[in-house]
Amino acid sequence: MKTPHSFSRNRLFSAVRFASAGALLFAAAAMAFVAVNPSGPLAVGKSNSKGIGKVDLRTARSPAFANHLKTLLGRPDEKNGEGNRLDGPAQEAYDNKAYPAKSIAVAQQRAASNSARAIARLPGGKQTNWQEVGPHGVPADALVASESTGATAGTIFSGRATAIAVAPNCTALSCAIFIGAAGGGVWQADNALAAQPNWHPSSNGIPSNAIGSLAFDPSDPRAKTLYAGTGEPNGSSDSEAGVGLYRSTDGGKNWTLVAGSTAATAPCASGVGTCPVATDRSIGAIAIDPADPNHIFIGTDVARHGSSSVNGGRFTPPGAAKVGLYESTDGGATFTDKVILTQDVVDPNNPTGGDFFRAGCSHIELYRPGSETQVYASFFDYGVYRRSVTQDGDTAFHTIFNSAGGGTVANSSSSRTEFSSNPNGTALRVYVGDTGSPSPANFFRVDDANVPAGSLFNGTTNVGWTQLSSATNGTPGFASRNYCATQCSYDMPVYSPPGAPGIVYIGGAMQYSEIGGRSNGRAIQRSEDAGVNFTDMTIDTNGVSLHPDQHAIAATPFNPNIVFIGNDGGIWRLDGSFSDVHSECASRGLSGANLVDCNSWLSKVPTTISSMNRNLGTLQFQSLSVNVQNALNDIMGGTQDNGTQAFNGHGNGSWFVTIFGDGGQSGINVGSPNIRMHTFFNQAGASQIDVTFRSTDPTFLSETGWNWVGDPGSLSGENMSFYIPLITDPRVAGTWFFGAQHVWRTQDNAGDQTFLEENCSEFVNGLQFTGACGDWVTIGADLTSTSFGTDKQPGSAGYIVALGRTAGDTGTLWAGLRRGRVFVASNADNADNTAVTFYRIDTASTPTRFVSGIAVDPTNPNHAFISFSGYNAYNPTQPGHVFEVVYDSTTHTATWTPFDNNLGDQPITGIAVDWTKADLFVSTDFGVNILKAGTGTWVPAAGSLPPVAVYGLTIDSNARVLYAATHGRGAWRLSLQ
Repeated sequence: MKTPHSFSRNRLFSAVRFASAGALLFAAAAMAFVAVNPSGPLAVGKSNSKGIGKVDLRTARSPAFANHLKTLLGRPDEKNGEGNRLDGPAQEAYDNKAYPAKSIAVAQQRAASNSARAIARLPGGKQTNWQEVGPHGVPADALVASESTGATAGTIFSGRATAIAVAPNCTALSCAIFIGAAGGGVWQADNALAAQPNWHPSSNGIPSNAIGSLAFDPSDPRAKTLYAGTGEPNGSSDSEAGVGLYRSTDGGKNWTLVAGSTAATAPCASGVGTCPVATDRSIGAIAIDPADPNHIFIGTDVARHGSSSVNGGRFTPPGAAKVGLYESTDGGATFTDKVILTQDVVDPNNPTGGDFFRAGCSHIELYRPGSETQVYASFFDYGVYRRSVTQDGDTAFHTIFNSAGGGTVANSSSSRTEFSSNPNGTALRVYVGDTGSPSPANFFRVDDANVPAGSLFNGTTNVGWTQLSSATNGTPGFASRNYCATQCSYDMPVYSPPGAPGIVYIGGAMQYSEIGGRSNGRAIQRSEDAGVNFTDMTIDTNGVSLHPDQHAIAATPFNPNIVFIGNDGGIWRLDGSFSDVHSECASRGLSGANLVDCNSWLSKVPTTISSMNRNLGTLQFQSLSVNVQNALNDIMGGTQDNGTQAFNGHGNGSWFVTIFGDGGQSGINVGSPNIRMHTFFNQAGASQIDVTFRSTDPTFLSETGWNWVGDPGSLSGENMSFYIPLITDPRVAGTWFFGAQHVWRTQDNAGDQTFLEENCSEFVNGLQFTGACGDWVTIGADLTSTSFGTDKQPGSAGYIVALGRTAGDTGTLWAGLRRGRVFVASNADNADNTAVTFYRIDTASTPTRFVSGIAVDPTNPNHAFISFSGYNAYNPTQPGHVFEVVYDSTTHTATWTPFDNNLGDQPITGIAVDWTKADLFVSTDFGVNILKAGTGTWVPAAGSLPPVAVYGLTIDSNARVLYAATHGRGAWRLSLQ
């Protein structure tokens, strides 16, 4: 999520925990926050006798909750929840996949993909099919919706939407729309203007659910031909790499590969040889010549591969082509590189790979005023380029707007340029949004780009452009200054509806610190005087708010005021009418320039914003947990940027958001299912764990029952994964474990209920970050210590990533680390936490790679199956992805037996065992496989699961059910009968 949770209640402590890396900094920031503005944007939360804050749902906000919504890009900015990509989970993924080798060759990537395809062709192992559990759009009531926005009304969310294509023949009576979801594929509805569009998946033939761009062929009068670019270009660590360009000629019912997009005709990023044009990249832009449907342009961008439920990061696949602008003149049979700029190359000595976004082509527009089709394209860190023989006298691409980023390595992770052009009579008006550190985002316009390139950019300055942004508060240009805050490389759309050159929309994250003050958040802003003045489109007159983090904007062809918006919360519609609500500003305690801003920005807001997310199944789960007393009807799961969800399967079944933020792991007390935990993102100095004693129901009492219990881990300063492994003990009610450098344990649900609700509630300023909230203790030794050896990355970077317990006893605990260390303790229940003893059981021949899962035998706690991510090719003397492990508690050694068989050399993201039948399941970037008892061949677990990355598996053998947490198609269930 990119959304800083700004609450309408006291979220002081949660704000702090996102903003800094160290415990002392968190505490200091917390005290400073209180001192600076005790009567400022935070609403007063009054505690009742039960310790639950009375929530003021007025639009007062603070940047406090921003930190629960840390993006997968990196550490959040203290005001806007989004920050440096160099400091996020992307640092984990490449190392986890490739280690100990320095890179992953193309051969290994193809071998993994080929193995997955070979398995996919085999018959399913189970006679039953996967069942989609949902959600298909998840409701959030006013309380939950207000946690991340200025909403005062409930709404419906779905997963991240990255692309929108409105049919060019759309009318008020009949309007088809397609959207692309970050991990959920293509979806279509033929009634885009209805209260509840009839969404359905429309990805048949596309072997990837990661979508970056959609475009109709303008030469098809039927509006049946369109293109889908796979791979997400938005620059987050979970932006999935793609598999090329696809075309449909039947209105999205079926898709076929555009062969040239995966042909090895592009320059390799390594600088040696040729590589597939768009394979392992994202296609962030598509444009088809209106005069020639065989003339196609695509823009490719950096994207990632590989993750699991506790590891929030991905990494650019090696063997990929250089990113840039590619052109085809033969209908996509071949593509030729046209603009390839200096760009980042994977550094094999850098654990993050060190490559970011510069030179990626994010947007393309074609302009045909006469006999020539002119090409405009924007590039991360470089600006806008144009090819026009008419204007420049040659067929070269020329810079017409130079980015403040300057094409430098230093700005590669933060600099982006977006634009929108619109004919205005015989002139061509172009709007540009641009940012480059340390320069904030600024907004520009040229009223007629029909001039030589040198008249627009003279080699030094953008001489032909008018800067519309101003740093002076209270002036018209202040609205477009820094409009995408600190995360412009992730979200900064610019859009001028065709036929309305005076109207322009700009979007970004959310101005959280302004909500309830001088603005409603300014997630989307609209101008109708060519970008001079803007008004705030974030909240309508009914209190419905857009979700933070905007990625795509599109209007109907018949009305530029009916606008569709894609963001981290799905797809939304501005219904075309506006209202003046600036009178609200008088009650917001504003004066001077802030009051001037408010009066202007609220002078024209949407009368109605419609969530279009009902029936969209595109949520990106990290993991799922179940109530073992009701495993078919009571589940929870953390999602990217859409909080922790809960499912009640009784009746028709229903999903709802229990709390917002970046949802990670969750769990339900084995003996008292009303007691539950969940995590947000985590980092050194922030083990963000909540507990509730009031179950997860869509009621006020339950929703406000979450209590922060992260003090001990946070104040320890221990390093930990982006989503920490958190498990509830399957036998001992009240006992929980999480992993950092030590294993941490609580034996009473992290503390006394009365104390926690009175002093540590997520909704009341109390004793958070003083050490009082949560009673976790470390058990045993630091498992990253050199006392256990100097191999497999000792030290803080080698933290715990997997934990496993069993109901077979009360004391056996397994732990797996980031670089392949594996430990077992037989007395993890010892009342003396210092007396717990862990024994290291991996060997020199077991993988030095990421431990992605541990499944412990309920009848023999010394028997488990363990999975590993990464590739054999990089440590050939330590092969294997799936092992059966038998621990000898007398000698403290273990026997490891590989079970890879026909899996090939592909990373495994999770593991589960049906101990009743001895069937073994693993999850991958391509789905879920099964090795049935007594067989030697891995096959698909069952049919009906889309080709989607599965981040984790959760099994209940007693209830005979297996759950798959997909990162883009929601939760799925398989009956094990």
